Amino acid sequence: MAKDLPIAKLLAELGYRTDAAQGAARAALEGAGITRAGKERIAAWKRADAEAVLQARVALRCPACVEAGLGRELADPVVAGTGDRCRVCEGSANRRGAIAFADACERAGLRRVIVVGGSPDIRRELPGLLGDRLDLRVVDGTVARPGRDVQRELDGADLVVLLGSTELNHTVSATWAGPKTVATQTRGIGAFLLEAAAKVADRAGRAGR
Repeated sequence: MAKDLPIAKLLAELGYRTDAAQGAARAALEGAGITRAGKERIAAWKRADAEAVLQARVALRCPACVEAGLGRELADPVVAGTGDRCRVCEGSANRRGAIAFADACERAGLRRVIVVGGSPDIRRELPGLLGDRLDLRVVDGTVARPGRDVQRELDGADLVVLLGSTELNHTVSATWAGPKTVATQTRGIGAFLLEAAAKVADRAGRAGR
């Protein structure tokens, strides 16, 4: 027979670790009749029901995602503390930046995106972060290409992002400059994606005036 589970431990495993998050999660479980006030343990067979209730009723959102304006669609989100599992970014700055950038591109009607620059590791990671939502192409910023080839790709792109604080030669960046281009100056995948998202949103806002 399966043992009962300590409720506090179960909630921590599910990402609700701070006092505020555990309090909100307990309230939801009690409201759904999964447990009652004062109980410290829960039957193991109730775990799936508890997870379903928490998924539906208690959405944790970290301060960084709040600041970035992410997760607004979540109903009555609880601000996650250190150690809690944010429903939006799942604790990953890179995922947070990718969501913000993809959201900004979608709102602006931009689908075909070229990212120029970045280390080999960055160029390998970006498709995994953005490939499901954008038609993404990454370009080595250290290798110059014939202008006609670059122009052909520019003609087919909706947006070009230059990663100015990464491996990007000036002679390469100059060939990609144009009205479809935004340049970032921050380091780290999450940071430059957030910067690019802000610039895409700002450009779209100015165009809509």
